[in-house]
Amino acid sequence: MRTTRHLNLVVLHDLDDARTAVEEALAHADATEAPGLRKALTLIDGAARSDEDMKIRWACQALERAGVTAGDTSTRAIKELRRAAPQLGLAEAVELVTLAAKH
Repeated sequence: MRTTRHLNLVVLHDLDDARTAVEEALAHADATEAPGLRKALTLIDGAARSDEDMKIRWACQALERAGVTAGDTSTRAIKELRRAAPQLGLAEAVELVTLAAKH
């Protein structure tokens, strides 16, 4: 049975402050401002992603910056991820490269 390892990466979500600010503005908005603020909340909620999605997104961007072809799971791809994040362990880098290749 294969077990999923926990990736020791911290994911920062920076949308909470934006969402709070828009909610506060909506609470005090007049009828002309409210529809736009509701739309902004919808966009913020749509931009929110899970921790795993954020990790995969980071890995894809790091690999792209390093010139690694999408879907590449070679040792070069693993090495480039570890170069981008030196604290990343080998097992974590392998798992991220594999997840990024499936994306």
